[in-house]
Amino acid sequence: MFRNLTASALILAALTGAASASSAQPGLNAGDVQLALSAGVEPGRYTRTELINILEARQEGETTRLNFYLSGANRTSRATGDAQLAAAAGVEPGEYSASELQRLIRAREDGDTAEIRFILSGDSRRAPNPAEVVTPGEAQLAASIGVDPAQYTLAELVALQPHDD
Repeated sequence: MFRNLTASALILAALTGAASASSAQPGLNAGDVQLALSAGVEPGRYTRTELINILEARQEGETTRLNFYLSGANRTSRATGDAQLAAAAGVEPGEYSASELQRLIRAREDGDTAEIRFILSGDSRRAPNPAEVVTPGEAQLAASIGVDPAQYTLAELVALQPHDD
């Protein structure tokens, strides 16, 4: 039932949008207007995904989910989310990426002090010097000319290769 409703709503939106029917409100897709009207909300206020979720929540009688989308609570800004993650991780907001914050929270839960130190030090953000990471191809190129591959970038190793002119 849930999948049929979703598929029906998507097909309806695609067909009405593809037909390029004129919208009563300029700048709005006719399919989205029709979805909004069938959801009982003002056209242009919600995204297509939100409209489909509203329709499904109404159909399934899920009041909490319906109110979640109608109130706009699903639109919590990324900054707010990152600030909440930072608070949960016990650090100042804005200093770490969402990925780092999640790793930090997980490391604290697991008691992984090495991971905590690694993230807090900023070492997780530092990329290695390209010449310090030796790939098998670079090692082979360096061996063919007798140099240390860690001392050269790939471009330099290629440039050092003998040419048959």
